[in-house]
Amino acid sequence: MKKDAYAKLLELSKNTALLTSIQALLDWDQETYMPKDAIHARSLQIELLSGLLHKAKTNPQFTKALNALIDVETGEIQDDRLTPLQIAALREFRRDYLHDSKLTSAFIKNFSKTTSTAIHAWKSAKDHNDFREFAPHLEKIVSLSRKKADLLGFKDHPYDALLDLYEPEMKTSYLIPLFTQLKLKLTYLVQQIAACPQPATDFLNGEFPKYKQMNFSHQLLRAMGFHGDTSRLDLTHHPFCTSLHPTDVRMTTRIHPDNPMFNIFCILHEGGHGLYEMNLNKDFYGTPLCSAISLGIHESQSRFWETLIGHSLPFWEHFFPRLQEEFPEQFNAIALPDFYQAIHTVKPGLIRIQSDEVTYNLHIIVRFEIEKALIEGSLKVRDVPGAWNEKMREYLGISPSFDGEGCLQDIHWAMGGLGYFPTYTLGNLFAAQFFAAFEKAHPDWKAKISQGQVDFIREWLKENIHQHGRQYTSSELCQKVTGKPLSAEPFINYLEGKYKTIYHI
Repeated sequence: MKKDAYAKLLELSKNTALLTSIQALLDWDQETYMPKDAIHARSLQIELLSGLLHKAKTNPQFTKALNALIDVETGEIQDDRLTPLQIAALREFRRDYLHDSKLTSAFIKNFSKTTSTAIHAWKSAKDHNDFREFAPHLEKIVSLSRKKADLLGFKDHPYDALLDLYEPEMKTSYLIPLFTQLKLKLTYLVQQIAACPQPATDFLNGEFPKYKQMNFSHQLLRAMGFHGDTSRLDLTHHPFCTSLHPTDVRMTTRIHPDNPMFNIFCILHEGGHGLYEMNLNKDFYGTPLCSAISLGIHESQSRFWETLIGHSLPFWEHFFPRLQEEFPEQFNAIALPDFYQAIHTVKPGLIRIQSDEVTYNLHIIVRFEIEKALIEGSLKVRDVPGAWNEKMREYLGISPSFDGEGCLQDIHWAMGGLGYFPTYTLGNLFAAQFFAAFEKAHPDWKAKISQGQVDFIREWLKENIHQHGRQYTSSELCQKVTGKPLSAEPFINYLEGKYKTIYHI
């Protein structure tokens, strides 16, 4: 009977996974190829599908099959014949069910319809540099997010309930001192670097044709292990990666025709996300063992490739000559040391996704503090632009002139993703700590990469992180891979060691 219950659970969960992939496909299409005027119809489609998906996750058949294997109330396993992997899957099935069952179908449909419309409004508001155009939509999203926190439940702070959706078990009380420590360390390092001579970067600006940038993008993706049979690359306004199945990974990028580096690092970033999805165990498709642990762990994989590998000198010892071949007029006269210095320029900027390694997390802290204030009610939506500008001046010494380069630059709030931003910084911390373990396992990594070998990086990440799915929690995986709990120390040591050497501090 218990065996039949597990088989039934898998059957139902695979159907849910298929519905989820259809929703992901609609989201991908909306951000890439959907005609502008189709937004109303798409909002209705998303609303309908979200309701069907929620019903599938909480229907009586699923509840019965789950309860036969694990007590939903207590978490007690009901069958001692289950394997450790099955038990891990059931733990996560239960976690998801508890979340889903607390949110009504009507709430899910309303939230999905609201955010689908809000995304369209956000794009228009950003183009017009007018926060007031988006503000009514954000008001609705903040209100619904507060209601979501109440429905999900929390002990200490309503923001905890939202954080938990993206980074399970994470708490606001943990982030506040962690981000305070980072803020102090990073602002001081920025000040030290600002006092140093800055490298020349003029050669990074010029005419870099779109088709040539895309050619180099595909070269990088092939080196990372992607091919056209299981993945694709498209253009969008806000780059992202989504997966419909380990055999169907969709990545997007954005081309800046006057500077190729944004696209290059975007490709490495989204490629890191894509490898995680591609290397999940497809034999477990439809179960938590074929899904990522958390957004913090997911972000660690993108930042691992984008910064720790993609910003390393050995990486460019191999790929800079290939970049010169693609853009001979722009780079043939440039020496590798000068190029390496240029891509490590530290200069406070207004745009998060264009910021350097040192200032990036200050952008995240600005967003975290605003989100927290919105959810707890200490900040009104109408006051977001002023609060944003003030924090940017305090932490980065600059302030936007208009909303498009300020509080309207990210899509996340329009998507309803309050609680999402902290995972970007957590991803950087996980990445640095994983990288320290990777270096111990491959002390010759620099020599290998300089010769164009990157397969061993992908395999190390697959073996240690990707293949496990949600078998472990974030904290368990960090302990398993690195032997230590998560800490800001490896990340701070990495930044200080690297940039004090580059800037001779």
